[in-house]
Amino acid sequence: MREPIKALEEYRKFLETIPLNRYREEFKLIKWVEQDLHPLLFPLESIFENYWEKQNYLSFEEWFEKFWVGLQEKEEKKEKLNDLKELVRAHRKFYEDLVNNNLEDKLFRGFKARMYRTWISVLTQLDFCYMFQYICAKEGMNLRLECNAELDARGIDAQVNEIGFQIAKISQRKVAQKILRKTKVILIPYILGWEIDEAQDKLKKSRTRNKERYQKQILAFEKYLLKLPNGFVVFKEDYLKSIIEQINDIEKVRSVVSKIFLELTGTD
Repeated sequence: MREPIKALEEYRKFLETIPLNRYREEFKLIKWVEQDLHPLLFPLESIFENYWEKQNYLSFEEWFEKFWVGLQEKEEKKEKLNDLKELVRAHRKFYEDLVNNNLEDKLFRGFKARMYRTWISVLTQLDFCYMFQYICAKEGMNLRLECNAELDARGIDAQVNEIGFQIAKISQRKVAQKILRKTKVILIPYILGWEIDEAQDKLKKSRTRNKERYQKQILAFEKYLLKLPNGFVVFKEDYLKSIIEQINDIEKVRSVVSKIFLELTGTD
């Protein structure tokens, strides 16, 4: 990796250029069969190669075009795309929506929408990694962080020493608490930009009950996370510093992250 301090700055500048609202509008109505993809169709290797290994910050359109062409060029991957087409046909309700439309076009747009969701999620994971490397370089710490497609496929978004981390958005409190109880990896929770906007709106409404919870959530967000001008949420130094300080003791790291989780849900 290039000089970590400069790398974080460049990566954040790239994240700010992503038109999140445009993509949200473009993909929100596109239906897709949420089925496990064949490993040959996974985009993880391509994403990690461009945005972590080579630090080649392509726009989503540039990256997807490159990835899609690559799927067409290799016969074994093209074969799996044809299998995917048959899978789509097998789902009656989904296929009925395609009867009077072009299946190839619907398949392409549905696949693209799914790849976008994966792409944007992995970019958040990588922000954690860039910030981790940034703090280590700034503090003169010799810690080795690993993140790659192979680890990701095993549910580990980043690994330091023997500690695995999974970066996950808090969408539902009960679901997040269930994830937090996993023993193999430690959850790194974060809140999406529109969710914190919603919490701020509720805080302003006179009819909102339990305003204290929303206030706590907002304060915790401001302490640990940052919303870029385009709405992309990234990690602040305070979040990762508290983890790095305890990195030699997995139980202490787990305790730190559990506290942050409670703060971000407004339930501490």
